[in-house]
Amino acid sequence: MKLQSASVLLLCVFLSACGGSKKTQEAEETRSFKMGFTPWLYEASFAAQTLVYDEIQNNGDIVSHHLMGGIPWQEAFDQTAYPTDVENEIATRLNKTVAGKSVYLSIDSLNGLRTELAPNWGSTENEPRTGAWATRDFDSPEVITAYTNFALDMIGRFNPDYFNYAVEISVLMFGTPATYDKFVTFSAAVYTNIKAVHPNLPMLVSLSLKTPDNAEMQKTKADFARIKDYVDVVGISVYPYAFYDHTNKGDPATMPTDWLSQISTLAPNKPIAITEVGWAAEDLVIPSFSINVPVTAAQQNQFLNELFEQATNHNALFVIWFCLYDYDTLWSTVLASGDIARIWRDIGFYDGSLNPRASFDTWQTWYKRPLTN
Repeated sequence: MKLQSASVLLLCVFLSACGGSKKTQEAEETRSFKMGFTPWLYEASFAAQTLVYDEIQNNGDIVSHHLMGGIPWQEAFDQTAYPTDVENEIATRLNKTVAGKSVYLSIDSLNGLRTELAPNWGSTENEPRTGAWATRDFDSPEVITAYTNFALDMIGRFNPDYFNYAVEISVLMFGTPATYDKFVTFSAAVYTNIKAVHPNLPMLVSLSLKTPDNAEMQKTKADFARIKDYVDVVGISVYPYAFYDHTNKGDPATMPTDWLSQISTLAPNKPIAITEVGWAAEDLVIPSFSINVPVTAAQQNQFLNELFEQATNHNALFVIWFCLYDYDTLWSTVLASGDIARIWRDIGFYDGSLNPRASFDTWQTWYKRPLTN
């Protein structure tokens, strides 16, 4: 009798263990964060545009639309018709985005270097601000009104799930502190204005993560506290292979253990989203910046696995990998082989010849997991 009872007990333990393993396996086969890309092109052609939009939407449940061309300042202030270039860009993005996809919308209030107020978007992108707009700054009532008007219009058109009004604001905090003082006024006003119309829209600013605890990150911690009440979700922009200071930067195994978790110190008690991320799959060599980072496609894949683990551990709302395709052709033509653009040229899951890398298989494996949130 005792032997039979022991057998039953062992059977129960075994079945319980099997059930536990099944639950663990099921948990591992889900994901808690949305996954997506920006529609960054590998070349300036309609064929590339079609392919990129098709592929990022086949392999993601969120699309990042980042308007980087500036603000049509006078037209937005007056609430009159925008220049043709502005309307064409908006129409293309809207027409190419399929129904049912979440949208993360960013409208740069800063210039491309994140050192001052955004330029003008007129007949072309990133034109110098002229006239009275040349001397206005973040705290100018006209700037606040114009940006609010443009943002509300774009929110109405794109119907985003998330909205970022200050991409990589941490760069401004550290590099141009006097301008950041004015940005604090802008932040409070723009947040309040947009929330009055869209009270349930999560509003973001994003922080560009660098080596944990360095001077820039310490300044970010102090300065973020000044705008924390005007931020619902903190975006993370992170490219450790290029912007961290540890040795052997092309190897993810050498990253600081708190390469991502530092966000809990920089912006405590805030939900996070990984709004820009990438890792090169080929050597990064830029002599003018004294950059020489050996890196391989295998190391890119290693980082991607680490990224997904960290995104899960920190309950990230979404992950945006910057570009699906290497943009060798765009870089050598439209971007004039620029050194800054070179930093991100080879972070795609497809190489410059449109051949897939191992990281794309990893991405697809995670994307196929049921989304729990």
